[in-house]
Amino acid sequence: MNSSGALVFSGGLQQSSEVGKEITLVLPLILSAICLVGFAGNLLLIAVLVHDFRKGKCSVVNCLVINLGATDLLLILFCIPVRIVTYARQSWLFGSFVCKTTEWFLHTCLTVKSLTLASIGQARYTHVVTPPKLNAFSKKHVWVALLLAWSLSLLLPLPLLVFTQLKMGQEGLSCSFDVPDYASNFMNVYSKIYPLLAYVLPMFFTFCCYMRALRRKKERRNRAPNPHDLSRKITSMLMSVSLAFEAMWLPDWIVWIWSKHSNYGILQPPNALAVLAQVILFLNCTLNPGVFLAVSDEFREGFGNIWTMAKCNACSGAAPSKVGENGSDMVTSIQSLQDLHSTSAHRPSQDSKLREEKILPDVEHFWHDRRNTTAGEENDPMPWEHQEKP
Repeated sequence: MNSSGALVFSGGLQQSSEVGKEITLVLPLILSAICLVGFAGNLLLIAVLVHDFRKGKCSVVNCLVINLGATDLLLILFCIPVRIVTYARQSWLFGSFVCKTTEWFLHTCLTVKSLTLASIGQARYTHVVTPPKLNAFSKKHVWVALLLAWSLSLLLPLPLLVFTQLKMGQEGLSCSFDVPDYASNFMNVYSKIYPLLAYVLPMFFTFCCYMRALRRKKERRNRAPNPHDLSRKITSMLMSVSLAFEAMWLPDWIVWIWSKHSNYGILQPPNALAVLAQVILFLNCTLNPGVFLAVSDEFREGFGNIWTMAKCNACSGAAPSKVGENGSDMVTSIQSLQDLHSTSAHRPSQDSKLREEKILPDVEHFWHDRRNTTAGEENDPMPWEHQEKP
């Protein structure tokens, strides 16, 4: 199990004569592009889900997806830059602490993603099986799932922290995973149990949860359709995210097991396979935001809301400067609007007065005759009422 002669060290390929200039130039550029795209995509994913959470759209799956995006950000910020510098310089430049923790932290984040995806599958199955009235958001369930995932993920790769050390060679410092003779039996057992716990069991558990959820949803649709159930498309999307992660982690596991079970550093995995496995592994950090944006209507709606808010904030920030530049014009326009409003307010009262004062000629003549003349006696229809009684 002694891997001191291996070409694949912790943090990437170092001091290898088989590595050409194409790797030292092209590979850091590819990893840098993965860093930029993955950082922007996962930051956007977390922002959309947090915005939905504040609006009251709370669910266990959304909280676990936030943890998934945060784990990808940790990989992008703390693991990929170490590989970029190591591939470019072909030597170790970060000191003993980073040397001992880089491989352990990488496997910790990958195990967290594996266990989080298993928790998402279980939460999805629970959502499908549980009736809508009883399907409520539980913060306790989320915290328990996150605590278990991070605790197990921090403990499982501890041998990588213990047996990784910084060495001084003929060509400079190198960070390598070197197992002493007294721990070889332990590593023989550990190298078989660790992939089983971190990769195989969560993968099968997640696959079984999604298959049972899809089958249960099909049975419900055949009996009585329920409008409160999430769509079959969302279940398939979450399942595809899990399967993509497991498939993209598989080449790195092949290299890891190959290197750990090789006989004293002989027949190590090819450098091309090791490089390809790490590129595919880190490429998964950019995959999840693209899948959610392409499939989830709610995510696209949340993205549109955040984009609208950003544009409104930009417009509100630009408005004061525009007022400062054209202050006099704005004051003049406001005064003219106020004058126009006051004029329009007085105009109805003036019109009503004109209507009262203006009377048609025929009507005026009629009322003038009625006011200034009295009925004649000869035209009086009842003259005896006006005669004096004897």
